[in-house]
Amino acid sequence: MQTEGKPRDRITEAGTVIAGWTRLWSQLLVMHVAGPDGRCRGCPSSLNVAPRWPCRLAELAGAAQAAHRALVSERGSVPK
Repeated sequence: MQTEGKPRDRITEAGTVIAGWTRLWSQLLVMHVAGPDGRCRGCPSSLNVAPRWPCRLAELAGAAQAAHRALVSERGSVPK
């Protein structure tokens, strides 16, 4: 759901901030995948049902990956 404050924009902005932390977002991409029921396998909880995939962390990791790719293509190499 998108309300005031535009959550997707915040995720994109946060993804840009962590784009250089490749180990972080790559592990998030590995862990937060869809299960057979369409729910995130990386968000288990004994108290609540896991969120539908993509969860917020999967969205964040995807935004970071996209920002990283944009930086690499812009600079022609991996950012330091």
